[in-house]
Amino acid sequence: MTNTHLPDISRLASLLADPGRALMLLLMLDGRSYPASELAQHAGLSAQAASNHLAKLLQGGAVKVEQHGRHRYYLLANAAIAQALEALSAAAHGHDLARPRAASRVAPELRLARTCYDHLAGRLGIAIADAMLENGLLLLDEDRQFAVTAAGRGWFAATLAVEPPAGGKRPLARACLDWSERRPHLAGALGAALCREFLRRNWVERRLDSRALRVTPAGQAFLREQWGIRPETLME
Repeated sequence: MTNTHLPDISRLASLLADPGRALMLLLMLDGRSYPASELAQHAGLSAQAASNHLAKLLQGGAVKVEQHGRHRYYLLANAAIAQALEALSAAAHGHDLARPRAASRVAPELRLARTCYDHLAGRLGIAIADAMLENGLLLLDEDRQFAVTAAGRGWFAATLAVEPPAGGKRPLARACLDWSERRPHLAGALGAALCREFLRRNWVERRLDSRALRVTPAGQAFLREQWGIRPETLME
């Protein structure tokens, strides 16, 4: 007997089942928007095949499109889709870890620092989350989710001039399982604000054609002074 009260995950699953569509979605996991031609090239698809796949992704609600003049740019529909992709990446990488030397196949720059939709991930993201826990800015609740403390709210306001939003559909803080490290980094509204400020203040820079980030000298100084994090040691 069909239970109509449960969400229908089969539609989303069917969209992810095609390797070409999955590759395009994973490229968009960096939170940026892309033209169909670049998505096609990344996925190894013809222009017509990519167009057909993108139409299905649009119809299924996995992506949305922005119009800039005559050009259309595609991006993930929302943070929930990004969360699902990251969780599936973690599960898929878990299978890979059963094979010899699977971890070594992860690009070092991706493993060190990258974006996960709109927040910081990789060893850098985990080091920051760990430091926030150690300094009482975050707590892990009974459900193994992050909660922001009063000290954490004060830190965001004083250090980054970010006022934690009240209400809203998106959680203030969320523990997102890192697919390469198998430990949680900070997501949610404050995770996005943290990543945004790191980019705006030029503490990290995006690498070309990749989700990977480079920690700048200014970023290295901030991390050392704030939490004693030395990015150069995170790959050891």
